[in-house]
Amino acid sequence: MARRSTGAAGSATELLKAARGGDEEAYRRLVEPHHRELHAHAYRMLGSVHDAEDALQDALLRAWRGLPRFDGRSSLRAWLYKIATNPAWT
Repeated sequence: MARRSTGAAGSATELLKAARGGDEEAYRRLVEPHHRELHAHAYRMLGSVHDAEDALQDALLRAWRGLPRFDGRSSLRAWLYKIATNPAWT
């Protein structure tokens, strides 16, 4: 079953709701603004561009799987940093 994609003008709240419902495009639009800085963060921790990209992809997958547990007490950015920094946390 195909997931309905959100429109180009979706707010962060609408995107989050859609992503929680399984909309991969909404999730991509939510995390895309943070991708570059999260990659830089991973690079600073690991010292390798290749390892940083692998770690970031892993973190984004864990964030996707854990999205239903994101309760909004912190910003999405802070939550993503927490996941990217501590691989044991999901």
